[in-house]
Amino acid sequence: MGQGSNSSTLRQYNERVVISAVRKAGVASKPDLARSIGLTLQSLTRIVDALEDKGLLEKCGRRSVGIGQPSNLYQIKADGLFSVGIKLGRQNIEYVLSDFAGQVIDKASHRYKEPTPEQLIDSLSSGIEVMLAKLSPAQRQRFVGVGIAMPWFLGNWAAQHEMAPDIARQWVDIDFANELEQRLPYSIFFENDCSAAAAAELYFGQIKTANNFLYIYIDTFVGGGLVLNGNLERGVHSNAANLATLPVPPSRLDSQSGTSGWDTLVNRASIATLLRHLQFHQVNIDNIADLADIIDDNRALVHDWMQDCAEGIVFCIMSCVSFLDLEKVVIDSQLPPFLLIELISMIKRRLAAMPTSNLFVPDIQKGSLGEDAIAIGGAILPLYSHFAPDRTVLLKGGVPDRLQPK
Repeated sequence: MGQGSNSSTLRQYNERVVISAVRKAGVASKPDLARSIGLTLQSLTRIVDALEDKGLLEKCGRRSVGIGQPSNLYQIKADGLFSVGIKLGRQNIEYVLSDFAGQVIDKASHRYKEPTPEQLIDSLSSGIEVMLAKLSPAQRQRFVGVGIAMPWFLGNWAAQHEMAPDIARQWVDIDFANELEQRLPYSIFFENDCSAAAAAELYFGQIKTANNFLYIYIDTFVGGGLVLNGNLERGVHSNAANLATLPVPPSRLDSQSGTSGWDTLVNRASIATLLRHLQFHQVNIDNIADLADIIDDNRALVHDWMQDCAEGIVFCIMSCVSFLDLEKVVIDSQLPPFLLIELISMIKRRLAAMPTSNLFVPDIQKGSLGEDAIAIGGAILPLYSHFAPDRTVLLKGGVPDRLQPK
């Protein structure tokens, strides 16, 4: 790589660092940014001025400190860029149209059950066009792409009774990324769903002062993300914090009877387990969106699952803090907010009763993005591709490319 290429890569990296610092601070002056990032004021000024010229930062006031000229304050320019984020879930697709400040301009969702790759590609194509229709022609010029946040190993859904074996086989056989690129005339970026949600919490959530946290997302299946030193830690195979497979003691639910020895967290802390528990007790429900309609008559069953889920997550947290020194554990979910608040309270009470000698137990905090977290995480991917070499992964058969068998 030549010197010019190195210089360009360094400039892109510094631009991303500055954008991230401004986003975390909300508003900041050039001297503030120079001190926090560790650049000279002269170098920082060139970067900020360039980002302002590109329409990505904007002045938002002035601040006087001591003697001398007041300093200009800068913030993210919301209409600097636009992207579409997509959560490709196990029971639905969720779309968000986001601006550069992370504000959701519009969103939509579409339910499905046991989708084939072809059905999802058709849905994605039409859903993206619906989102883009919300932008003016001038805004379309600043549209930078589509980010898709999805679980890896889609072909394994059959094992969790989420997909028929013949449909799962289609997911194993297809080069999903290539098929999408052939059909969609946009830049497309992929990330693991819960890692994307962790990035969304890091950049757009309410915990901007935390630089080291474990992120737990309770969706159809439980998943996780890991933030270390203020950056999303993907791991060697882009599969860090794969909490679903974490060994835990077996469930105590009567609907889960027959499990002996160790189980995995996916069978204790997933919405799919809640739905199966309700169905086991003859409750007619097959999607979390319908929970509000049946919860009043089935509160005891939901509470049983929440207790079992809390115990599994406590085991997960204690396992993780034995080798990760964290400030916080952030828990978010597609669950109704009032249930998530109650579940986190259960987790905190159980953690308080655990022996914690020689351990620093992190603060447990509710995530701030809820059901939109994964889709917003998807929207981040194309936005940040402009400020650093792309670190997202392409998929083949629903598996990160680096995990393909040789």
